[in-house]
Amino acid sequence: MKKSVTISRMCRLIKPFFVMAFSFLLITACYSPVMQRTGVSIKQLATSECRVIQHRFGETCVPFKPQRIIALEDGWILDPLLALGIKPVGTVTFAKHVNVNFRGLSASEVSGIEIVGNGGQASLEKILKLKPDLILSFDDIYDNHNYQLLSQIAPTIPIEFDKVRHSFKDNLRFIAQIVNREEKAEKLIFTYEAKIKKLQQLLIDNNLDKLTVSILDYLGKDTFELQRGDIIYFQIFSDLGLNMPHRPGNLYYYPSFSIEVVDRYDADIMFFVSLNSNKKRLSSHLNGVLSSLKAVKNKRVYIVDPHLWWVYGPLGVNKLLDEISQYLLAIDKNPSISKI
Repeated sequence: MKKSVTISRMCRLIKPFFVMAFSFLLITACYSPVMQRTGVSIKQLATSECRVIQHRFGETCVPFKPQRIIALEDGWILDPLLALGIKPVGTVTFAKHVNVNFRGLSASEVSGIEIVGNGGQASLEKILKLKPDLILSFDDIYDNHNYQLLSQIAPTIPIEFDKVRHSFKDNLRFIAQIVNREEKAEKLIFTYEAKIKKLQQLLIDNNLDKLTVSILDYLGKDTFELQRGDIIYFQIFSDLGLNMPHRPGNLYYYPSFSIEVVDRYDADIMFFVSLNSNKKRLSSHLNGVLSSLKAVKNKRVYIVDPHLWWVYGPLGVNKLLDEISQYLLAIDKNPSISKI
């Protein structure tokens, strides 16, 4: 396994291990959802107390106005909830060992939210203490066994990763449907698309709309990776209409390669997504073995922070779009390789 792991790999490699502070019998006795305690069926309950949401493991009756939500993921779940005006009572961090706790979210935005786990690993004891009325998770991280366990505590929706990964807008709409905030979601999408159109016009006005763009993840030492084609920054550049000749068509393949072949990914402008611990070595490469790249020669290379480039919710996406616009529009005015 690689020592440096990017977002797509990490999402699948990080497997939760609940801290079992109480026995399963205690959980089912004290924290079972109302339809299990009373014997009322989901269909009977749906008409008066909740709405039925279909998912991979079956169906869940979700309260019309949940008040105590736990988000067991930061980028795809916590961020959209916050953008929709809902502050969960609990959440998990992304990956503390790489100093990326919350992707694209500020300290003030997550203030007041209880941390129930680190690096995607949730503590069942902490979840129980928060007495949630809705739990949102990912189906590929929290499998059917853990879903059954969580659903004994509160109604649980396992979001199907492969259905929402290709569009942050679809992901937002699905979460908005769960929490009954569809109108707010459409307003957020409208705001994003308006910013895209404004930036597109600025690029045209400055003769920058024909730029080719290449984006690589730097894993450390002499290893690089081309992320999957639906990663968020590819979605944004695609919405902008910029040419990404190296965007992979295979959404399930993440090719890694050595520094000797980085020149195959040269473009008018290049972005390298790199953890802080790797930036110094990457900067040395750009001034050394990679100095022959067209983008380097034209001083159109930027080293960027995964904290902001590994986002997926509206709050992080809009911050990333603002940063991208600064890079694109400043290219000919103040070109420079990012300083360490």
